[in-house]
Amino acid sequence: MSRAFLSRKQAHSLNTDNAHYVILAGAGLSRDTPQDLGVLPGHHPATTTNPEPSTARALSGMYPLTERASRPADDFPSGSPMFLALREIRHEPVRFTLIISIITLVAYLTFFLASLAVGLAHRYRASIDGWDTASVAVTDASNENLSASRLSDKQLSAATDLAKDNGTTASALMSTAAVAQVPDVKDEDGEALREDIFAFGIDLDGQLSPPVADGRAISAPDSEVLVDDSLKAKGLAVGDTLRLLGSDHDWTIVGFTHDTTFQAAPIVTVDSQALSQHGPASLSPAVSAVVFTSDLTTNSKATQSAKDAGLTILTTEELVRTLPGYSAQVLTFSLMISSLIIIASTVLSIFIYVLTLQKRPVLGILKARGVPTSYLIRSGCAQTLVLSVVGIGVGLLLTIVTSLFLPRAVPFRISAPLDLLIVTAFIVISVIGGFISVRVISRIDPVEAIS
Repeated sequence: MSRAFLSRKQAHSLNTDNAHYVILAGAGLSRDTPQDLGVLPGHHPATTTNPEPSTARALSGMYPLTERASRPADDFPSGSPMFLALREIRHEPVRFTLIISIITLVAYLTFFLASLAVGLAHRYRASIDGWDTASVAVTDASNENLSASRLSDKQLSAATDLAKDNGTTASALMSTAAVAQVPDVKDEDGEALREDIFAFGIDLDGQLSPPVADGRAISAPDSEVLVDDSLKAKGLAVGDTLRLLGSDHDWTIVGFTHDTTFQAAPIVTVDSQALSQHGPASLSPAVSAVVFTSDLTTNSKATQSAKDAGLTILTTEELVRTLPGYSAQVLTFSLMISSLIIIASTVLSIFIYVLTLQKRPVLGILKARGVPTSYLIRSGCAQTLVLSVVGIGVGLLLTIVTSLFLPRAVPFRISAPLDLLIVTAFIVISVIGGFISVRVISRIDPVEAIS
């Protein structure tokens, strides 16, 4: 069989899909591209067998079958590879819809898990992020654990002097885990509601005082508290009475704060002196840390003075990483998200590879007609890009819609920077994976592919 043209028998073997694909390629190039299925660049139609009627009908309305190439194969105008990629997707909607659906589901799962990870991490550290401070002093004996840190009066005085010597502001924080009971609110069993909380004793006029989102600020420190608004979902309201178990002292809720959680538990904000006097006796509330507005970790003299006093100075980010379970949680979710991105991108690459193998006869026809290999490769990459972008976009949209219907108790938080990073990783890895088909396309022999 001559490599210059297709025989009548070979042309008859082409189905309508193949003919349509050839049309798409021709339309994506130029009118100077050889349009006769049996004509190669440099050959006259007189030497070529005409295609079968079915193929001719498929080619009708495009360009004359007898139109002759006026340029060599290497002189093809570079039509847009995206045109061919999109037209093929339109021609095979069921096949490509299935591929997009798989990418959408995996992308949706990835974005959903990422939002859960961000939400849970935010609840662990929300209160610390709200301090707007740079460094924290805890005791050496606490092993950098805020919950285990208890400063003595001497250490508290040393931390205060340290702040004065370095021209920064120091704020004492009294932190204790407790159980809050609200007699006015009943749980599912009809009993008084009990909730695990953290009680933060602070100077109400200091920098650690959180803004009030609902209600009013504390005016009577000995009897009033602020609580995180996540407890609204439990039924708490302004005016309810709250008691810290282990103490017989009642507090009145006068306002709600927003995003004041610590280790995923809501925070009850109270005056530090009042908490020391009326807090649970079994918990022995004491100063847990001293917070500085400036970063003292870079000051060697300050860190040495703190060490001499039995204190360790950490940045707020270092303090967050030492929270029990925080680092393990972040690492676990990061590995899960990374695995899903790689899996989804690999699946897409495999699909494109299989499609390329199925299109070998068609690609052979296109190469026989002079379509450059580089054009076919660019078209395949463009198709991979379209599939990944559409699937990822729909997955992200579903995630946003899901967030509107989730209950407040679910730690779900969409992070635009993280989602942008995931989208970029998806697309880049998918396109790179699409290059596994390059070897198939580049090694196609037109005669063998269409025989």
